[in-house]
Amino acid sequence: MDKKKLPILSTVLYVIAGLLVVYSIWAAVYSANYISTMMKQGQLVFSGNEFEIVSFYMSNVAQYVVFAITLFVLGRIVLYFSFIEEEEELDASFEISSTEDDEVKVLED
Repeated sequence: MDKKKLPILSTVLYVIAGLLVVYSIWAAVYSANYISTMMKQGQLVFSGNEFEIVSFYMSNVAQYVVFAITLFVLGRIVLYFSFIEEEEELDASFEISSTEDDEVKVLED
């Protein structure tokens, strides 16, 4: 059976995307604990500070999630185009071999 090999670049992009997802989860937990602690100590009130709280999460978590999604999609694109190139190479080699067979048959006649 013919196994298709995963391109190196695609693998690297997947690994980096995975690391960013792990970091995003870690940053989300840290941010939630930080906001919770601030509220418990009375230093921060949710009412009236919604924008600042959401902005804090966006700057600490959301950008890394977007980067991870982008890298994952880029990995999929690289994977897709590498398989298309492999198929084109196989088709080209099949066409060359079939024309060589036809030439040999003509010469034998």
